[in-house]
Amino acid sequence: MCFALTRVPFFKGNEKEIHTGMIHDNLNPEASLAWQYMMKKKKHQKLFLVGVVAWALLSFIFFFQSTDSNLIFFRASVVSTSALGNKRPIDAPRVENKASTEQPKQKDRRRSRAIIPPVMQQNSSLDESWVDKVVRGLWMGWASSDMLSSDLRKAKKDYTAINLYRVTYTGYWKKQRDKKNLLCQLKQHKLLRTLTGSEEPFVSLGWQKLVPRQPLEEAISGPYRTCAVVSSAGAILNSSLGREIDSHDAVLRFNAAPTEGYENDVGSKTTIRVINSQIMADPQHRFADSHLYKNITLVAWDPGPYSGNLEKWYKSPDHDLFTAYIEHRKRSPSQHFYILHPGFLWNLWDILQSNTEENVHPNPPSSGFIGIILMMSICKNLDVYEFIPSKRHTTLCHYYEQYHDFACTLGAYHPLFYEKLLIRRMSTVSLDELKTKGKVTLPGFSQIKCT
Repeated sequence: MCFALTRVPFFKGNEKEIHTGMIHDNLNPEASLAWQYMMKKKKHQKLFLVGVVAWALLSFIFFFQSTDSNLIFFRASVVSTSALGNKRPIDAPRVENKASTEQPKQKDRRRSRAIIPPVMQQNSSLDESWVDKVVRGLWMGWASSDMLSSDLRKAKKDYTAINLYRVTYTGYWKKQRDKKNLLCQLKQHKLLRTLTGSEEPFVSLGWQKLVPRQPLEEAISGPYRTCAVVSSAGAILNSSLGREIDSHDAVLRFNAAPTEGYENDVGSKTTIRVINSQIMADPQHRFADSHLYKNITLVAWDPGPYSGNLEKWYKSPDHDLFTAYIEHRKRSPSQHFYILHPGFLWNLWDILQSNTEENVHPNPPSSGFIGIILMMSICKNLDVYEFIPSKRHTTLCHYYEQYHDFACTLGAYHPLFYEKLLIRRMSTVSLDELKTKGKVTLPGFSQIKCT
C-alpha cells in the first residue's frame, strides 16, 4: 500500500521550531493543513521583508538627492541677498541650485571670501504660511526673527558665530525709538561718506587725482526733489509701475538690473546705480563695456573690516574692485564714479543694531539699504518700491533672472529682515499702496527738522 508523505511541524515548548517528520496523510490531515499554513506565512514574511528593504532603499536615495540638491555653502561674495540688489550670498557670485563644497584657497582671498554655513534653498511658493505671516508683520511694522524659517534662523546663527568681519559692537539697543528720533539719529550721524583719496594707503597711491574732485552730494545739481529707489525683486514683475517710477527726478537702480524689456514694470530711467564689488570684479558682468554702467552716476561698495583698517581692506577686499575702478576712471574720467567708505557701511550697521532689540548678525548691510540711505542724503523725498514686499511677494530673487530663494526677500547673509523693519518704522505709508505697490515714502535728510 502506498502512502502519501508530508512534512509535519513539531513545536517544542513555546518555540516554533519546525522539524521534518513522516506521517500518513490519511491519518493526520490537520498536520497537512498546518504545514500549508506555515509555508504561506513564511512566504508572506519574505515578501514583507523585501518590501521593507526596498522602501528603505528608495527613501535613502530620495533623501540623499534632495539634500544634495538643496544644500548651498555660502560664499561671501558681495552680491546683492536683498530684494534691492540682493546678495545671493546672499549667496554667491551667481548661485545655482547646487551644492558647492569648494572653498577658495587663501591666495584667492582677494577675489572671494569663504562663508561656510549652508542654507536650504526652497523652490516652493512663497504662499507658505510662515512667509505670509512675516510679510504681514512687515506691513504693520512689527515682526520677530522667530517668525522666520528654521533655515534662515540657522543661517543667522552660523554667520554670527563666524563673524567674518570681526564686528565688536559696544553700543546699545533701543527698539522703541519713535519715527522722528530715528530719522534725526540718521541725519545727525551724517552717514554718507565716499573715498576722497586723502586716506592711506590711497593718498600714497595717487588716488587724489583719480577720484572725482566734487563729493557726491555736490556733484548733482542740488538735492533732487523726488527720487525713486527701484528694487530688483521678482515681486515687481506685473506691477505696471514703470510710468510712475520714471516720473521721478532721479531713479536709483542696483547692480546688473536692466530696464530693457521690463519698462512697463520698472521704468526706463536710471540716474544712479549702486553696485557691489562683485559686479566690477566678475567678468560675466562685463563691467568695462556694458551699457548698464555708462552715462550715469556709479556708486560702488565693498564691506572692508569693521575696524576700519583701510590698508587691510585694500590688500584683501571681498572682491577686487580697486583694479576695475582705476581702469574705469582712466577710460571715463568725466563720469561720476564713487566708492563708498567702509566706515559708512558699518556706521549704518551700528544704527541698525542700536534700533533692534535682537542681535543683528554681523554682516554688512544690503545694497538696497545702502541705496535708500544714500538717496535720503541727496533727495528731498523718495519713494522706495518693493524693498518691503507687496502682495505679489515671491521666491523669485530678481525680476530679470530665474533664481528662487526665500533668503532674497527675508535675508540670510545680509540683515535684510531688520533693515525692512527699520525702513517701515521710519516711513510714511499708505497700507493699501504698500500691499499693492510695495511702496513706502521717506523724507530726505534736508527735510527733517531736529532740535
